[in-house]
Amino acid sequence: MGGDAEADVVLRHVTIPDLSAILGELGDFWGERDTAFLHQALYVHEFGETSVLAERDGRIVGYLLGFVNQDGTGYIHAVGVRREARGEGHGRRLYARFEELVRARGANGLKAITQPENAGSRAFHEALGFSVQEVEGYSPSSGTRLVFRRRVG
Repeated sequence: MGGDAEADVVLRHVTIPDLSAILGELGDFWGERDTAFLHQALYVHEFGETSVLAERDGRIVGYLLGFVNQDGTGYIHAVGVRREARGEGHGRRLYARFEELVRARGANGLKAITQPENAGSRAFHEALGFSVQEVEGYSPSSGTRLVFRRRVG
């Protein structure tokens, strides 16, 4: 790699070709979990300006699909960091850039959800200052979810 890892990373909007590349390598981001259903093209077509991609040397190292919802909250729909790039601060950079983008669009908070057994996601969000609440029935098909919230600014 060489140099400062942060300086080598470019943050930009997600495009449809990026989404295709991500879908082709989902295992590098999500392991064995089948998360293709989270990666619909509509998120890029409709919310591409608030979705963020981290790229180093022309290779995607992380991405965040998100948008401002109807109550003025920046909703993080899906975020992934390539397995070998974890621990380098990409998740934090993606969240910080997303916050800038949605704040410019009037967002007053951030929100993300995950399954209760996802201890890594819980630790990540709590380290970023998110509060967490367990919500029964958040997902009718799967029941309980952890809902993370944080004010912006």
